[in-house]
Amino acid sequence: MYAPAVDGYGDPMAANTDLATATARRPARARRTQAERRATTRRALLDATLQELDEVGYANLTTASVVARAGVTRGAQAHYFATKADLVVQALRHITDQLIAELIAQPPKRSETVREQYELLLQRLWELNAGIASTALIELWVASRTDPELSEHLDRFQKEISKHLAETATTVAPEFTSRDDARHLLVNGFAVIRGLWLMRAVTSERQIRRMWPAARDQLVAGAGL
Repeated sequence: MYAPAVDGYGDPMAANTDLATATARRPARARRTQAERRATTRRALLDATLQELDEVGYANLTTASVVARAGVTRGAQAHYFATKADLVVQALRHITDQLIAELIAQPPKRSETVREQYELLLQRLWELNAGIASTALIELWVASRTDPELSEHLDRFQKEISKHLAETATTVAPEFTSRDDARHLLVNGFAVIRGLWLMRAVTSERQIRRMWPAARDQLVAGAGL
């Protein structure tokens, strides 16, 4: 007996069979582990914090605004970050760790000269302090002058990041870092880079970026490489 068509689309039993077969063949979506869910929540809070710092500054940033932007609960924020100071410094560490990971992932070739390795490290330090990371750091520097808790967090961050950068430089530019004056040269480079980005208060980012190549060339020339 011929099965009637439904709405002009053929046999409904066959359609149901095809649907069941397709559903059975579809791979089941793996459920996220608790650790993965926690990492996602924490990352959302840190990303939201950086965006708030960039848009409204440290003084106007509130944990409530961060929670709303991240789309999580106040309880989740309090679980991971006890205070506003802890939250903003951890956010800065979050983006810095990402940029350092990128630096390690793309090390200079072993055939590059010491001069080229120094130039590459300077360029990566420049990128490390550019954009939203630069804005966040400037905001926190200024605020920490009158905020003891933030100052303590920021001081700890500065020491940790300096150590991490030194270890990273040794990994990606071994010939350069073997020089006796390597640390001094990197400190000078860091100071110049951060000094340029501090000028964002009085000039445009485009102008600052235009100033960087000449400043980098002067640092390299002054190193005598």
